[in-house]
Amino acid sequence: MTTVLGRYIMRQVLIGTALAVVLLVALDAVFALIDELRDTGRGNYGLTEALLYVALTLPRRMYDMLPPAALLGGLLWLGNLAANSELTAMRAAGMTLGRFIGWVMQAGLVVVVVMVVVGEFFAPAAESRAQNLKASAFDEQLSVSPIGLWARDGQRMVQADAVLPGNRLIGVRIIEVDANREPREITRAQSAQYEDGAWRLQGVERSRLSLERVEAERPEEEVIERLIAPEYFDVLVVEPSQMAAQNLARYIDYLQENRLDSAPYEVAFWQRLTLPASTFVMLLLAIPFLFGSQREGGAGRRLFIGIAIGVSFAIVMRAMTHLGLVYNLPPVVAASLPVVLFLIFALVALQRMGRQT
Repeated sequence: MTTVLGRYIMRQVLIGTALAVVLLVALDAVFALIDELRDTGRGNYGLTEALLYVALTLPRRMYDMLPPAALLGGLLWLGNLAANSELTAMRAAGMTLGRFIGWVMQAGLVVVVVMVVVGEFFAPAAESRAQNLKASAFDEQLSVSPIGLWARDGQRMVQADAVLPGNRLIGVRIIEVDANREPREITRAQSAQYEDGAWRLQGVERSRLSLERVEAERPEEEVIERLIAPEYFDVLVVEPSQMAAQNLARYIDYLQENRLDSAPYEVAFWQRLTLPASTFVMLLLAIPFLFGSQREGGAGRRLFIGIAIGVSFAIVMRAMTHLGLVYNLPPVVAASLPVVLFLIFALVALQRMGRQT
């Protein structure tokens, strides 16, 4: 069972992480709102819609910020214990380094559970609502829902299972109706790619309906000029990093079955699995700075260290994502290598600190 001292350490980690995540998310939201203000005035998208859009993206921002927030929270709040010589007193009273790390990791487990719940349940649903809000404000004929995209263009309705980066739609259905709103032609396509000013449909099946008969044809490929305005893709596209792991798994299966490029989604899937583990790594990285030179530099030094490590981790994570896609590295390697590298760094630093203390 966790002792009173253990609960005290865990509480400091959790309080520090909570305050750090509020600060980081607030800063990120302010910059996001400034960016959204550029889109105000398009259709019915005004300041109120921009504020609501940013508010709906807060769970996703919280998910992204939890690992660096754990690092900053651990450095600052546990650093206060070190600066006040509380950690020295704890060590003198018999607290071992291993026990201290165990308490910190228990607090990290709480953070990871919160992170997984937010990232897999709250963030994707809120992100979908934000996306639909913005799309509908830009054009009332557009609608994004869990069952895909719906758009209307005169006598034509377009439905797609998903909107992918690179101006691509998958699972496309085009329904054309007559003046009486009766369907007269239904076109299905496995995918649609916008390039060179036109839409290229792949795996096409078309049915023409009339009172007398149904005519079917299956051209392998077809090019049409109008489908969905490409300028809406910045609003409609769902980035792989914003999707839940279960949705990523379904999209990967769909893309592989239809021989489409699934590499970005595979990397994002493995990042979903490895990113929570980075919270433990960030907390491990904070510990060596608590016991070494405890009173040098104060909170400002610890804040600088936390920001430097967090930014370095984000840069390495992004770089490995791009390098993995360019050099066709296994997705699990591209996603997990940054976490493994920082874990090795943390273990080496802990080992050196253990020898010194």
